[in-house]
Amino acid sequence: MSREKRWLADLSLLFIAVVWGSSYLITKVVLTDIPVYPFLFIRFLLTVVIMASLTWRKLVKATKQTWLSGIIFGLFLAAIFSSETWGINFTSASNAGFLISLFVIFTPFVESVMSHKRLQAGILGVVLLSVIGTFLLTMKNGYHFNIGDVLILLAAFLRAVQMSVTQKMTQGKVMDSGALTTIQLGVVAIIMGILSLSTDRFPSWTITHSVVFWLLTAYLALFCTLFAFYIQLTMIRRTSPTRVGLLTGTEPLFAALFAVLLGGERLSPQEWLGGLLIVASTYFGRHVETSSRLKKAYSSEENA
Repeated sequence: MSREKRWLADLSLLFIAVVWGSSYLITKVVLTDIPVYPFLFIRFLLTVVIMASLTWRKLVKATKQTWLSGIIFGLFLAAIFSSETWGINFTSASNAGFLISLFVIFTPFVESVMSHKRLQAGILGVVLLSVIGTFLLTMKNGYHFNIGDVLILLAAFLRAVQMSVTQKMTQGKVMDSGALTTIQLGVVAIIMGILSLSTDRFPSWTITHSVVFWLLTAYLALFCTLFAFYIQLTMIRRTSPTRVGLLTGTEPLFAALFAVLLGGERLSPQEWLGGLLIVASTYFGRHVETSSRLKKAYSSEENA
């Protein structure tokens, strides 16, 4: 790859980290005008309408396996976004950005259980580092139970499960990514629409007069969902997975910066240290996982 294309890939992936980092603060702002489920319904409905207009031909031709997989992935995604968005509603944007990144640490545990394989030794050290970071981040003047932090950790765990299930269900099978994504997002929109009917503020959110709400929700649907996933899918083919992980792994730092500079949040030195330890643990976790995969691939070549 030429230097210019490598720079384009790196800048595009860094753009993803920035927009995803901004999503936590924006979500907190939007939730002041609308309940969680109606917000998620509108966000995913906008995304599905755009996606369906681009992939409807592929949807018509999609196999039963694609539809089944998309529905299952959609159920996971609905649980993830529900937990994550409720968590953001009850905790700070900076905490949410740091804690959600722990899915990188949870993933090897889930894969180990699902594949019945021994966990890598290096992961245990990474887990200890992440636990210390989480302790420093959430222990503010003594421990105070925060349901928001717990929900974000649940979302991180569900992300890890979803990644493992997705890999297992799609490995070695031919499925159209566009159709699969549209079905998955459609399931989330339907679930959130049904859940929205049970909210106490049902009449008030049907028509909102807030221009800011619609602009921010459109930003989340277009930039944080459609463009971000498209760029990630495209650029991962032009650079290495390790480089993708390193660049998108800066998301928690951008989340903290947006929260502090624009959201008025204040992080103590202890909280900054905890957040940085969590980021460090995700980097080391990726390194351990990548090294393990390379060793397995090298060993397989030697045996062959």
